[in-house]
Amino acid sequence: MSTTLRFMRAFEGSDLAHGRTTVGRKARNGKAEANSFVIREVMTEDHVSGHLSGAQGIGAIPINSKNECRFGVIDVDDYDLDHKALAAKILKYDLPLVHCRSKSGGAHLYLFLTQWYEASLVREYLTEAAALLGYAGREIFPKQDKILTDRGDVGNFINMPYFNAEQTVRYALDDNGEALSLEEFLDRVDAKTVPLSTLEKAEYAGGRTDLADYPPCLEKIIEQGVVNDFRNITLFNMVVAHRKESPEGWPKLLEESNVKYCSTPLSAEEIVTLKKQHEKKQYGFQCSAQPLCNFCNKDVCRSRKYGIGGGGLTEFPKLTGMTVLNSSPKMFFLDYEGCRLELTAEQMASQPAFQKACIEQVNRMPPTVKGPDWNRIVNGLLQTAILVEAPPELTIRGQFDDLIREYCTSNIKAMVPEELVMGKPWTDRGLTKFTFAGLMEFMKFRGFTIATRVMIQGFLKDSNAGERCDGHQAIRKEDGTSTTIRVWWVPAFKEAQVDMRSEKNNARDIPF
Repeated sequence: MSTTLRFMRAFEGSDLAHGRTTVGRKARNGKAEANSFVIREVMTEDHVSGHLSGAQGIGAIPINSKNECRFGVIDVDDYDLDHKALAAKILKYDLPLVHCRSKSGGAHLYLFLTQWYEASLVREYLTEAAALLGYAGREIFPKQDKILTDRGDVGNFINMPYFNAEQTVRYALDDNGEALSLEEFLDRVDAKTVPLSTLEKAEYAGGRTDLADYPPCLEKIIEQGVVNDFRNITLFNMVVAHRKESPEGWPKLLEESNVKYCSTPLSAEEIVTLKKQHEKKQYGFQCSAQPLCNFCNKDVCRSRKYGIGGGGLTEFPKLTGMTVLNSSPKMFFLDYEGCRLELTAEQMASQPAFQKACIEQVNRMPPTVKGPDWNRIVNGLLQTAILVEAPPELTIRGQFDDLIREYCTSNIKAMVPEELVMGKPWTDRGLTKFTFAGLMEFMKFRGFTIATRVMIQGFLKDSNAGERCDGHQAIRKEDGTSTTIRVWWVPAFKEAQVDMRSEKNNARDIPF
């Protein structure tokens, strides 16, 4: 099997589309600027060959139209990442991940599977693996459990390694953090490809029983050894859990945790200050703060007796993976903690409309944030959104083409030119002619009102290859004299006649 074919099979995913990326300069924050968009074509050997040669970078979409995947990725978007330390962690926990350097210096940790599995299961185990490695909250691909294929959704792509393979900066690393050649990478993929049951056997949540009912972030921090650098924030959040466990006895539990888990316990004065803070107010967990966010696993935490499910402040959900379907009007697809949302521009612009869409589509009600914060969230999503080509039938031009064909080939067409004044189309000498008023009335009847008269005139000219598409047609009046009327035309269609007299649209419904 050729190297190109081996590479393509390793990243077998979407049966609908693939991604393309053109990398620009590196920004001051370390991230390489890129122009990314989705092409509604299945990835081919030619695409992969161009990627490996450096002609055109492409990305693979893990999830297919059946909401299954054969590979997944943890995207560690840290640009000053210690790759050798990360490789050592992966080896320590015996995780079947293939470690690759991303184009910006972060890491893409690939999980390759022996067969197709439900995307939701793969996401679940990769989320746990990310938390185990201390990278909770990082993006997981596939980004969603399900995609809305019937609405034009295709999912999100991840840029593949070994672009311009001979001089690439996107290479895989071995257990020692050393770079691998393309062939060595493919051999490593073969060696690391596993059934999902391999991950099902792993104990990601840790084995300490004394904190088994506490949030997994606190459990993991304590499991790694005595706390030193983050004593204050760790104990602050321990108090939140202690209060859930013992509303009256939490001060004593705090003192015990201070001695038990801190290499250098807080002073008596610091403990008194911490107690006073929590006596004045009942705080929630600081899920987004370091180091808790590195080990966060909200699904597990919600199931814990003293985790976030037991009270506290409600955080605004993490919204990621925006793709914009370039349809008419545009549609926005967004990931809400693994669930896929379909939104209009109005729902993106209005927070109450967004909340209503969440209730209707994913059965969740996100908390309200301040207006400027909502604007910041939306702008951030739009700045990183991926543009997706729309199927022709979802564009204004595509809808017009379908309707003009129906209008010109239906059984309402004129038998003689005199019927043009009734709004009917008349075909003669390779052209189908009609009055503009007749066409507009038909479009209105079919509910096609989004295109302006100027746009439709442009479409008609395009249909005639830019040539003139209007003129005058001679007809006879009832008194036998002749006159002319202004008409427009398109090249005659050869398709079979369309029957408009269905049960739903009988002859009396037709506006002529």
